[in-house]
Amino acid sequence: MKNLKILIIDDHRLVRDGIKTMLETQSANYDFDISEAESGEDAVAIIKNKDFDIILVDYQLPGMNGAQTVEQILFYKPKSKILALSNYDEYTYITNMIKMGVKGYVLKNISPNELIKAIETILLGKKYYASDVSGKIIDSEEKRENERKNLKIHITRRQTEILKLVATGMTNEAIAKKLSLSKRTVDTHRQNLLLKLEVHNTAALIKKATELTLL
Repeated sequence: MKNLKILIIDDHRLVRDGIKTMLETQSANYDFDISEAESGEDAVAIIKNKDFDIILVDYQLPGMNGAQTVEQILFYKPKSKILALSNYDEYTYITNMIKMGVKGYVLKNISPNELIKAIETILLGKKYYASDVSGKIIDSEEKRENERKNLKIHITRRQTEILKLVATGMTNEAIAKKLSLSKRTVDTHRQNLLLKLEVHNTAALIKKATELTLL
């Protein structure tokens, strides 16, 4: 029987107890050494003094949220294997956790068998996302790709040219001179770009254009 050191980070004792019960009653292959933390700050303090085979972390925590907690844990223990275990299936929450370095993301309605499967998959060095989470990621990425393609269709060659010059920090006057256009024409193109990308200033324009790979 293999010893498996696990840290559960969740601010609800009932949830932590439920996870412990799920683990201890569903697998005869492991002897679980389970530690608990009810906040990100507590978790960071614990991991500074102890190594874990896998860490389970909720997103909604008091103080630091789950993503911030993951970032801090990986700062101190870069090789930590972390599984997000959350009630939230919104794309923003999922991607925030993935960007911070979790190796998997599952929801709290997961079955005991799937939780064990997720842990074992991550321990093998692979990633694990629950099917409903994977669906959210795929749907959102397809939506973003379609938005990007639609924007490309409606942004003219001249507007793309001006957008790239705006991103370099050039003023409208400088762009007009470089492209042999009137400043008024450049002003109009720039305003149309703001409208099409649904932003209100240059910084947001460049950020949105970068996200949509228009630059």
